[in-house]
Amino acid sequence: MGTQGDRIFHITAERGFPDPWLSFGDSLCDEAALSTELTRAITKARKEPAERTRAEVTGVFQAKKANLHRCASILDQVLSDYDASGMWEVLDERASRLDVQDVLETWGRTQALHPFPVVLRSLEFNWGYMKEHGVRGFYEMTCGYVSRLQENTQRWHEAWLGEVTTGVVDRITSIECDLASIEAPMHCDVCKKTITALLYLDE
Repeated sequence: MGTQGDRIFHITAERGFPDPWLSFGDSLCDEAALSTELTRAITKARKEPAERTRAEVTGVFQAKKANLHRCASILDQVLSDYDASGMWEVLDERASRLDVQDVLETWGRTQALHPFPVVLRSLEFNWGYMKEHGVRGFYEMTCGYVSRLQENTQRWHEAWLGEVTTGVVDRITSIECDLASIEAPMHCDVCKKTITALLYLDE
């Protein structure tokens, strides 16, 4: 075991994660960071209701929405570029040859700190989805996921505006929406590891 995984791991160590996948993964990590920042800003505005603290909340909402728009734009561009270049067919063929357990074994040396290794399970799901539905199908699914994160942010924003208007604190929506957002890196930061294995498979 470890033949494909070790080779991919060493090439990744030399070259890093390629763009646009690096930028996409980093932006989805920002989704979680902005969610944490938003939670703190809302907590502060609840304790110190004032124009200044509420303006801080508005600013974070704007940044969060802009970041998700950037993520969606990256995916749209990749879909178009890979359609034009025929790259999806290349990636599908590589996905069919990827030894998932072999590559998971390599990543498992460093990514299995917790009894439920979320990174490994996410990688396993991603490659399985690609094998079954095609690599383009995986990213179509990812587009839908980013869209749901956008809807999640809008729901949170509307709940916050309602809270400001009525004075009735809505903690449950904040909890739900924050949890949905902080999950994003476990899918989309892992995504750059998923695609890199295919991009570097034959190197």
